[in-house]
Amino acid sequence: MGLFKQSRPRGFHHEFMFVDKRKDVLRDIEERAQNSIGMEQKKDLSSREDRIRGAFLNATKYTRRRNERRMSGGFILSTGIILLLIILLVVIWKFLLNI
Repeated sequence: MGLFKQSRPRGFHHEFMFVDKRKDVLRDIEERAQNSIGMEQKKDLSSREDRIRGAFLNATKYTRRRNERRMSGGFILSTGIILLLIILLVVIWKFLLNI
């Protein structure tokens, strides 16, 4: 009966097309050797992530403008104005209901 015994879906396994396995093996060997010696490793991961994030950010106008506005404080200013308008409208509404 197929109702009570469901088959499990096949697992996903993706192999990259352009990968130099030899280079990865050598990098792993170097990292293990540096760890055994006690040398500090460079953290290039964060700089790579920043470069990739920056490339995507500079590629589109909308995200670049939004980020510039957020960095200059325009985002906080616009949300503050929206909140102020909502509070003002609520006060006017309450005032008009009491008349």
